[in-house]
Amino acid sequence: MKSMMISLALLMVVPMAAAPTAAAEAVAGAQMVTLKVKGLVCDFCARSIEAMMKKRADVATVHVDLDKGEVHLRLKPGATLDDATARRLMLDAGFTVAAIERVPA
Repeated sequence: MKSMMISLALLMVVPMAAAPTAAAEAVAGAQMVTLKVKGLVCDFCARSIEAMMKKRADVATVHVDLDKGEVHLRLKPGATLDDATARRLMLDAGFTVAAIERVPA
């Protein structure tokens, strides 16, 4: 009975331990892009940028940091977003991009 309980406990714990690894592998092919944006000051600005970027097929996640004036994008694995397109998107939304930083997959 004791060995059966230990076996059941192991069956429950092992998949949970593997879950972070699977999530990390899923993100491994995704490029991170940080846009340093001028004029990004209010929550309404942040929500409009999030809504715009979430509509794009190449963007997996969006995070807007109002304190730093940054837009953090995680692209879908294999997707690209060139600097000119990123700048145009922000300009169309009423913002100017001061710098673009990339962390490759």
